[in-house]
Amino acid sequence: MPILKEILTWSQGLPAWQSDAIARLFAKEELSNDDMEDLFALLKTEHGIADPKGRKANKLRADQIPVGATSAAQIRLLAMKDLRHVNAIAANTRLPFAPEGLTVIYGDNGSGKSRYSRVLKRACRARDQREPIHPNASLSPSQAGEPAATFEVIVNNKPDEVVWVHGKPAPEMLSSLAVFDARCARSYLDDEGDFAYVPYGLDILEGLAGACKKLKGMIEMEYAQSAADKTAFADLSGETAVGKLIAGLSHKTKPAQIKALATLSAAETANHDILDKNLRVVNPLEKGFFRKLVAA
Repeated sequence: MPILKEILTWSQGLPAWQSDAIARLFAKEELSNDDMEDLFALLKTEHGIADPKGRKANKLRADQIPVGATSAAQIRLLAMKDLRHVNAIAANTRLPFAPEGLTVIYGDNGSGKSRYSRVLKRACRARDQREPIHPNASLSPSQAGEPAATFEVIVNNKPDEVVWVHGKPAPEMLSSLAVFDARCARSYLDDEGDFAYVPYGLDILEGLAGACKKLKGMIEMEYAQSAADKTAFADLSGETAVGKLIAGLSHKTKPAQIKALATLSAAETANHDILDKNLRVVNPLEKGFFRKLVAA
């Protein structure tokens, strides 16, 4: 999968939140609201805004990327067997696949078809891995272990076996086997209603661009909500030092600047006391004089 490898290499030089977004887009078709909240928190963390939940970025890893089949290693799947801790599937069962042609697997609802499919998609590093693998509900938590399975394969006409364990990197050999279902499909409708197929992996870039656009909207909304309300200081606006400070009030304003303008010096305090005393002490003669001035 050369496109995915190029995206993996390119993502290593991106900010952690963008690489995390790429890893999420690789694993699912669309980002949920919870995904966007996580990415928003990771974005703010990289710019010095602490995340109360302490979320960490999970970058796209090489062991998630399928390895394309090469002429040097021809691999065919013969069987899945010895499934352990995968729902209620018996541990000693074996599901064979024809080395040539088509194998049809059928059964009643709940017989285990989708459970085999989920294991197969994880072991072969399929694009979609959203469906969880549940343990056997009949066992207690202490008895339940990590899901695992053994795969019988033919490598260059030689039989071999590969073991897959949930939670560990999937074997590179199995990643050359392509697993495709409705959840792995990547098809798009254009404006005219025709199907337009995007090369496998390029939809990640489209999804990343969409995520960046949504994050921009989230930033603008939060900025508008947290903008300083200056209406309480309307009487102080003007060309004075205080008025200019209020006009430029933002998160960059330092408390020391406000404290300096709000604190009167000794000389300013003395002048204020003199003015206050003169305004409050007016003798009766001055009051009569002022009344005559007003009457005139």
